[in-house]
Amino acid sequence: MNEISTVQKLLDDSIERVPQLRCALVVSVDGLLRLHSPVCRPDDDGQAEKRAALASSLASIASAMTRAEGIGKLGQVIIEAGQGACLFGTTAQNNVIGLYTDSVTNVGDVGFELGVLLEKLPGLLDSHPRGFAFSTTS
Repeated sequence: MNEISTVQKLLDDSIERVPQLRCALVVSVDGLLRLHSPVCRPDDDGQAEKRAALASSLASIASAMTRAEGIGKLGQVIIEAGQGACLFGTTAQNNVIGLYTDSVTNVGDVGFELGVLLEKLPGLLDSHPRGFAFSTTS
């Protein structure tokens, strides 16, 4: 299994394991969509690309804040709203992993899943910071 397939499988497995997850994506440091779960296809009126740009921007702002406060590397950013949540984390090369939920219940489960992905994906992603774009095979 190549690196792209491995990353895609990890994203797909996250969607299957965590019922409230509706979308998982990986974004480059400059906001380009690299990979995504099947449910956030780029052909959904550009929503996946919009999510990618917003995730990158938010992660950049949060990382700048942690540096300014001297509190270390960014771990996770969680945005809870009335009908869902968005969770983001960054890898060593500042790739952004974003998870989107349909519910604010069990956000801890989603945070745990993001932690799992942040542990597993960096070696696969960071060795090729711009080496692959989104996959349409799933």
